[in-house]
Amino acid sequence: MKMLIVLLSLLFSVQSFAFMSNDTGYQGLPEWSDFREFVKQQQEEDERMGVSYMISGGIAALGGVIGYDLSNDPLSRSVYALTSTVGIAAIGLGASYYWTGNEYDSFYYALENSSISIQEKNRILQKFLERERDKRESRRWIRVVTHSLIAAVNFYSASRETNGDVKPVFVFLGTVNTVLAVSYAF
Repeated sequence: MKMLIVLLSLLFSVQSFAFMSNDTGYQGLPEWSDFREFVKQQQEEDERMGVSYMISGGIAALGGVIGYDLSNDPLSRSVYALTSTVGIAAIGLGASYYWTGNEYDSFYYALENSSISIQEKNRILQKFLERERDKRESRRWIRVVTHSLIAAVNFYSASRETNGDVKPVFVFLGTVNTVLAVSYAF
């Protein structure tokens, strides 16, 4: 039973990992010089985070493979296999951060290397930032709805579950997703 809880908690972590991201975006004024500085700092952070994910993912993947080979218990082997999978996913995420950066990079380079004036860059930046704020708000509400639905499904499963060992897992997952939904709502 404890292994089942560990396995489901790990699955929940993977699911949350996919939805949780630093989605604050640029919060400054639509001034090109400020935006340039933000992008440069963000690029450094993306590289650092990318390396961090790739290293920790590599360790998790390797540990999962070694644990799988050393274990004879089917449930333990499943957990180790899942750990390897999560590790590989983290390596991919890290590579994405490191080599592709963030959503601002292409926009920044397109305007930075253009021959338009600073005033025009500021006007275009203002329009871009307005659109990005709208998209971030939409993503936030999609997360609220998604976690609410996951919570509802887990609470429903808990209400229908007859196995006393499994029911608390569904309640746990429902509760955590409720907390996540509420946290994204504000």
